[in-house]
Amino acid sequence: MRMTKLAICLALMPCSIAFAGQHYYEARSDAMGGAAVASSSLEGAALANPALIGFYANKTDDYALLLPVLGADGADKDDMIDKFDNLQDSYDGLDAAISASDVSGINQYRGELIDDLQALQNTSGYVSAGFGFALALPTTSIPMAIFLNTYMDAIGLAAIEQSDIDMLSTIDPLNPPQINDLDSAGIVAAGSTTDIGVAFSMPFSIVNMPVTVGISPKIQRVDAYFYAVSANNFEASDFDDDKYRTDETSFNVDMGIALQPMEGMTLALVGKNLISQDVDTLAINNRTVSYQVEPLVTAGIAYDWSDFTITSDIDLTEYQRFESLAGTQYWRVGGEMRPTDWLALRVGYRHDLEDTTVDIYSVGTGFNVGDAFRFDFTGMFGSDNAVGGVIQTSYHF
Repeated sequence: MRMTKLAICLALMPCSIAFAGQHYYEARSDAMGGAAVASSSLEGAALANPALIGFYANKTDDYALLLPVLGADGADKDDMIDKFDNLQDSYDGLDAAISASDVSGINQYRGELIDDLQALQNTSGYVSAGFGFALALPTTSIPMAIFLNTYMDAIGLAAIEQSDIDMLSTIDPLNPPQINDLDSAGIVAAGSTTDIGVAFSMPFSIVNMPVTVGISPKIQRVDAYFYAVSANNFEASDFDDDKYRTDETSFNVDMGIALQPMEGMTLALVGKNLISQDVDTLAINNRTVSYQVEPLVTAGIAYDWSDFTITSDIDLTEYQRFESLAGTQYWRVGGEMRPTDWLALRVGYRHDLEDTTVDIYSVGTGFNVGDAFRFDFTGMFGSDNAVGGVIQTSYHF
């Protein structure tokens, strides 16, 4: 039966997939390895840790508008997409040669098609993408922010059936049959979350030590996609068609706390998506994939000098995006240097303690244009041709 190996393929998917290290993109924090729980800027605090908004209430009267942040990262280390294109060319060539009774063409294209199928065995790729908006209002009465965040993960892989190779190897070029769709398949499993919410921060002090507590109630929509078609019809960009999607909308919440035990130092803890959600994809041959939104608890520390910041986060819980894949648990570290009042330079590193994903290095910069406008850019890279980038603009008024 076509795609009967689907569950096995997902379970045995190569471990060198490199998802983004958190459920959002923000250029400054992504440039510092994704560390932001204790060090986020005002415009990114609602996405990283709502408690941090309260600290800015005593530092600035400015409002901050993050509009927009756009990010993406991915890897096609096996050149899977190009190999599917080659397979489809070979399939079309063989089909045309059979229709024309072209013996030499049949021999040529069936050999190429066998090679293409073998080249696709055990190949995979991934892409993550996101969009964000936030309006931070660090008023002394109720520091708060309104935010929207959309984030997507998609994994593609090839499920190659030996029956296709056996069938092609036994074709008689003098009396060939008409070929049908291949049993081998191209598969994309994907999931996305969209959050719309309000982050509140409540500052107070304990024995003169500044402390803030934050909470972000939000409406959350979760979409799950499962696209699986014969390899000769596979188009990776078709995976988000409505007919391959299921979705659920519900309530969720983030909570955080931050404290400053000494001048310049911040310690913080945040729990994201404290209400678990699983969304099953549509069934294909009685098989589904479950996209999971699970609680993720992360601790962070940051130290600020006048023109330098160092920061580090560590996930205290493992996170599993798809039920068929191993989970991740990240350690992130980064720093920012501000040589002038209008320029920032940043570097970072992210490591998965579960060794499920590859290590990611990041670099970035930020510019102030006048007193109101800021532009930030980040680049990310790692092994297995993993690359990514984040760009954002923000306004302070």
